[in-house]
Amino acid sequence: MTRKKLTNRWCFPAHALLESFGEGEWASNIGAVLGVSGTRIQQWRKGTTNLDPYQADKFAIKLGKHPSQVWTNWFDLPEFQVPPQENNNEQQ
Repeated sequence: MTRKKLTNRWCFPAHALLESFGEGEWASNIGAVLGVSGTRIQQWRKGTTNLDPYQADKFAIKLGKHPSQVWTNWFDLPEFQVPPQENNNEQQ
């Protein structure tokens, strides 16, 4: 599956990353950890910004976490779904 398809179908709320920090933590400090500006953190705090799987993975790793520790629906991504096995025991 291409990145564009995943970006259109699977979005993870950026504000979930902020739960790893205290409520009073300055946006500039959070931004320094995640490699983004304090202004971007302020946008994330509004709760309207979503991340695609690639961005979500990058930021979770910067926190020393697996993305599934930030977003509980991480393993719902199509590439993690195990396809049903064909029945190879069919009688011929």
